[in-house]
Formats: sequence, structure tokens, C-alpha cells
Amino acid sequence: MKISKSRPAGIAAFAAILCAPLTKPAGAQTFDSSGNGSLKGGYFVRQVVTAKLDPNTSAIGRALSLAGVMTFDGKGNYSFAGQMVDTQAGSTAKPYSISGLYSVASNGLAQIQNPIDPSDTEYGAITGLGPLAIIASATEGSYRDLFVAIAAGSAAANSTVKGSYQTGFIDFLQANASQVRDGFYTLTSTGSGDLGSVTVTGAMANQGSNNVQQTLAGVTYSITAANGSGTITFPTAATPLATLASGQKILYVSSDGNLLLGGDPNGFDLIVGVRSNSGAASNSMFQGTYYSAGLENDASGVANGNNNIDSFYGSTLGLGVQGASVAHFRLAYFGLPAYDYTSDSAFNFASDGTYNDGTYHHMLAANGQVDLEVGTGTLYSLTLNISPFLETTIMTIGPPPVFIDSLKVFNAANFAPITNPVAPGEFLTLFGSNLSSTTQSVGVPLLTTLGGVKVTVNGRPAPLSYVSPTQINLQVPFATSEPYATLQVANGDAISNQVTLYTKRSAPGVFTLTNNGGAFPPGIGPAAVLHADYSLVTADSPAKPGETLQLYVTGLGTVTPPVADGAAAPSNPLSMVDDNVFIDIFDQNFVDTSANVTFAGLAPGYAGLYQINFTVPSGVASGIAYVDVSTSEAYTSEARLYMQ
Repeated sequence: MKISKSRPAGIAAFAAILCAPLTKPAGAQTFDSSGNGSLKGGYFVRQVVTAKLDPNTSAIGRALSLAGVMTFDGKGNYSFAGQMVDTQAGSTAKPYSISGLYSVASNGLAQIQNPIDPSDTEYGAITGLGPLAIIASATEGSYRDLFVAIAAGSAAANSTVKGSYQTGFIDFLQANASQVRDGFYTLTSTGSGDLGSVTVTGAMANQGSNNVQQTLAGVTYSITAANGSGTITFPTAATPLATLASGQKILYVSSDGNLLLGGDPNGFDLIVGVRSNSGAASNSMFQGTYYSAGLENDASGVANGNNNIDSFYGSTLGLGVQGASVAHFRLAYFGLPAYDYTSDSAFNFASDGTYNDGTYHHMLAANGQVDLEVGTGTLYSLTLNISPFLETTIMTIGPPPVFIDSLKVFNAANFAPITNPVAPGEFLTLFGSNLSSTTQSVGVPLLTTLGGVKVTVNGRPAPLSYVSPTQINLQVPFATSEPYATLQVANGDAISNQVTLYTKRSAPGVFTLTNNGGAFPPGIGPAAVLHADYSLVTADSPAKPGETLQLYVTGLGTVTPPVADGAAAPSNPLSMVDDNVFIDIFDQNFVDTSANVTFAGLAPGYAGLYQINFTVPSGVASGIAYVDVSTSEAYTSEARLYMQ
């Protein structure tokens, strides 16, 4: 039986422990802005924002939406001109303009000064190996939002919108969380402006959250400006509260014609359309890194007036024919600090590019470059997963002699993708080319020079356990501080490009056993966990309620007493993790049970390997369960545990 999990399920309760602010040490690194030149020109923007959420019900105290054109100068400055709706200032759109700052890293990670509040930041990425877009969310402040921008053109017309588009939307109708709705549909255009009848599949919280289909006749569009702006018109509903889509909305088409973006000029909806695949879809098309952003509302408690709104940015690593993916989201719930959530999921796309996992309806489009997700039932969601743009270095002068693939720096245990922060003491695996002229490994103590190779993190030498021409395994120095870590490789006298990542106090990943006949990809599968007699927990020797197990992880952060980088951890005294560590067992019946953690620290005799001892709780169903690890600011749910 396959366990299916949604992001909100079981996580909101964990998020309540996130209350201790962290002090950022002096001398922190700055965000990489070397990719600023790749973001230049006009982009259509649609942003939907929920704010001043009631801490008990998540009722929206203030809602905003933005629509217009943001122009980037390629040097870190933007100007926006358009319109904004703000429920604090009335119910209709008003002209709005502002200027701000932005930064783009070499791998496409981006930070944009929030156009509705210059004191806040939108975190996300620029994307585009075909669809050129920006997706982001303001996760670190009090806003829960989704920001989407697509490149504007210069010679657009009705004929630019031609072919089939997979389309999804989320709509906080009348700025009311309890009237949230989402859905999806296919738009088919001959380029004339006539879309004919459109069948919309979706749900409405105020209508019982039942999945319904509504056929809307006579849908039309009109591109009225050369830059690609116009309108799309659905029949005006006599009963808007019972209709998934109604009335005239703003419509933007991207410069390449691959993306549509829109929403009600006086409302709080966000519509995204993606050109359909040119041929049959397959699992192999969902391969590699995708940047992600989304806005959600868990309305399962709407009958009692309760909603759970969250937004996020992150990335997903699609594993193609293996039918699995690993995702990281910087996830922010209603009125709570953001935290990092990593998880795995399975997929099996039909030939039309769709897949429904019971929680999300997926639409793989643009020949596999976009996975558009819409929630089902009581989970209202719009999530975009889009392939990244080509790295700035490659686009301009070609890769350096020693090259780090800036999309392939992973937590060595769970292969969490590029947006996942790194933590002090964590083991990383990075990939690239010409990283080393030899293949070597070393035991304890780890060396800061191995096979003529050195790696620095914020200028500090990192201990190395393995080097090869295409891969390096390293330990992040314990002195690495927030908010950024910049990695660079030296192979003899040749120096690589720099890759800058986010850092946090902890970023847990569970080591797994991957030699299972190819049944599980790296980071997914049976956990590296031992019985008290040091034998492996397996299907033939499962965990039993009441016994104490030893789980092996990385990314738990600093320890006391401290241990030198690359050195073997002592057994007396034991070196304990400074952060709080929790274990949850999520079984086949979707029951989440907390386990008692008796030890969390460095494994004696090993360098950079963390060990968690915990007591298996009673009441866990037999079979394969998830063993989830969390800290004060991160949660990982990928590894499995065999239960008796």
C-alpha cells in the first residue's frame, strides 16, 4: 500500500513549535547577484496576497492582488506599473506603481523586493528552458502569497494564443478563505479569439468541497496590446458563489506563447495556463530539477469556520522513469514562521500529461518543462513546478575548467534539491565536471585536501571524504553561519565557479539503504536504522513496539561539546545536538505517532555522522511506515521503516 501525504496534513501541529528566533552571526555572506543580467525587460505580473490572518480560523483580514508589468534593468533594479486591489482601500482596482530591487543567482535563485511592501522579500527563482517565468512567495514575513511573472512580448495578437493550454487556478472569492475555490481546464484556441465551451473541474469550499465539473459556453479572449496583454471572458454567472469561473478577467500571454497568466482585475484569483505537450507524455519527461512555488488553503475545517492557508517556494527533483521525486519547500503557514519541509512522492503520468495522486491533480505540459498542480477536495492549491533557466555562466562564456553544477548540490542523505538549506556539520554531495583528476576516498579523520582537490565554504576549508572527476562528498564546516553558504572547488590551480546556497541551523536528512535492486532511488527507501544489537531493521527483521532503534542522519547542526571539522566524534563525553530533535512514525493507516528520542548527537568514532536513538511507539500499524525527523526549523519525510 502506498502512503499518500499532503503538505498540510500532520505538519501544522509541528509548525507550532517554531517560536524561537535565531541570531544571525556577524560577517554573514551576501546573496549571489551574478545572474542579474539574465533578468531584463518587461514581465507581466500577477500576485495574490493574503494577510492579517486570524490565528485561530485563518480568516483573511486583508487581501491584495496585483496585475501589471514589471520592468527589470538587468542591473538589480525594477519598476512596476499596473493596478492593485487592497481590501483595506476598497473593493476595486486602483492604479499602482513602484520601484524596487532584485537579485538573481547564477543558478536562477531570485530575491525580489515585494512590490506591495518594500520591507518584505519575494523568494523564488527565474525559470525557462522554454517557458520564461518568475515564481516566488514572501515566506519570511506575515504575507501568504504567490507571485508569478511571465516575459512580455512586442508583437502579440490573438494568433499568439494558439493550440492547447493546460490551465489551473486558485481563487479566494470576495477575499474570503471560506469561499476559496480551485480547478483546472483545457483551453483550445485556433488563434481567432474563440475558445468555445470550456469544461472546468474543481471544488468550492462554500459548496461542500465536492469535486464538480461545470461546462461554460462561449468563452472568448482578446489580446489587445502588442506586449501580449488582453482579456479572457467567461459567462457571467447568475450565482457566482456556486460557479467555478465567471466574468471577464485579465489575460497575459508570454513572449514565446507558451504561458498564460491572468485573474479578475477586482478579485483575488490567479490563473496559469501552460502549452500542452506536442506528443504523448511519459514519466521520463519529469526529469531533473524544477523550481516550485505555491499558495494553498486546507479548508477541511471550513464547516467550523477554520482554514489553514500556507504558501511556499522551493524545488523538486524529478527522477523520470523511476516514477519518484524529492521535493523541498520553504513552507509558511498562517501566522507561523517559515520552515523547511522535504518529502518524496510518486507519479505515473498518463499520455495526456495528467496524474491524480488523490491530493493533487498534476498537469505535465510544455513537453515536460512544467508540472502544474491543483488541489483536490478540501485542499485548495495552485503549485507551479518549472524547469530552471540555463546557468548564467554557461549562457555567457561557457563553463569554467572546474565546474560545479549549481543545480546538483544535495544533502548527501536524502538528496533534497537545491533550494534546501545546508546546515553546519552536514554532509553534502555535489556534482560537476573536472572536479578532480583522480578518484579517492578517505576515512577518519577527513582531509581538507584530497587528490589535489580543495573545497571552501564561505572561504573555510571543508573536510572531504570522496573526490572524483564528477562528484565530491564533503562536510560543511561547523562554523558556517546563516544566511548563505558559498561553495567553490579548487582542482590544483584550477578554480571552479561559485555556488551560493541558503543556510539554516539544521537541515535533517535520513540516510537510506539504496542497494535494493533499484527499487528505491537515492534518498528514498528503507532508513539506515539498527536494532539495539546493531543488526539492520529490514522486512525480515522489522522494528517492534517498545524497542530502541539507532537512526543515522545528517544535517542536525552544531553540537556540544564541539568537535573539530572532519574529526571523529568522541564517545566520552558524547557530543549532543544543540537543536531539538523529534521523531514521528507515519504508518500505512495515515496515523502519525510521536516517538521518544533518547539520544541525538554525533555517532562516536565517525566524522559528521549523526545518530538518533528512539523508542518505537506502540499502536503503529505493521508494514512499511515513514520515519520522519524534525528539528526546530525543518521536517523531512522520505525514509521508510519496516514495522512489525
